[in-house]
Amino acid sequence: MKKYSLVNMKKYSLKLLKFVFLVSIFFSCTKKEILPQKTILGLSGDSWPTGPIDDYVFQNFTRPYNIQVKYKWDPYEVNFTKTLTPVKESQVLTVMDVVNKVWIEPYEKITEKIGFIRQYAPKQFVLVGSAEYNGNGTIKLGEVEGGRKILLLKLNDFDKKNISGITQMAHTIHHEFAHVLHQNLTYPETFKTLNPEWYSATWFNVSNEEANKQGLITNYAKANVDDDFVETVAYLLIEGQEEFDLTIAYLEADTTTTRAQSLKAASILKQKEELVVWYYKMAFNIDFRALQKEVKAAIENL
Repeated sequence: MKKYSLVNMKKYSLKLLKFVFLVSIFFSCTKKEILPQKTILGLSGDSWPTGPIDDYVFQNFTRPYNIQVKYKWDPYEVNFTKTLTPVKESQVLTVMDVVNKVWIEPYEKITEKIGFIRQYAPKQFVLVGSAEYNGNGTIKLGEVEGGRKILLLKLNDFDKKNISGITQMAHTIHHEFAHVLHQNLTYPETFKTLNPEWYSATWFNVSNEEANKQGLITNYAKANVDDDFVETVAYLLIEGQEEFDLTIAYLEADTTTTRAQSLKAASILKQKEELVVWYYKMAFNIDFRALQKEVKAAIENL
């Protein structure tokens, strides 16, 4: 019987491993993968026939302002951890018509800079049927992402005949667009110094009346200084100058033990109003008072 040395056994094992390796490479290289011939839904390539909605969007948003409006359900455009409902197609034209009338048209009428909306408007609107419910009991009605996209929610409940519904939507749009503007050109630093001690992550535990006495126009303005600024803008444009002045008059008429605090809050709100008007003029050469009048007229016409 032939005896093999340990060295010979190692050489034999090494040759065998090389042979197995080469055979594996040969078969792996010659294996053919059969790719699917049909488009996989959700991985680009989705298509559907265009209709009246798409024609309206193209003529009123895409062509003049390069804005895409996504109303077909796309889970990658929303918070996938939340339970959300697609917008009903019957709501899309109604919603976008209001967006056009209360947001785009007022700016187009008063801006001296040609192409203002085309330059600063977010390039995508994403429409969602339901609201996004948060664990703290609040709901999300809109969101802006990096100045590129505006998400509008709770649209299946929108009723064009309901003035409060129009006001709520218009407030959301102008709130989010003001975020876009200050992300391009920041508002005055002075605004940040007026009452920073009142900002709170638990803003929802405070009423609007309590927030007013802290120098904030709504309780949501307490969330942070950016939301304070855009809430002031949206309130002046949508709820209007008269409501803003009434809030200040109410604070100045306070005869209770909190009078000193109320007077300070009234003064702060006046300063915030002045800074908003100054910001629009200096940053964008926009007459904020003229914009207020156009937005008010648009809401009344609706």
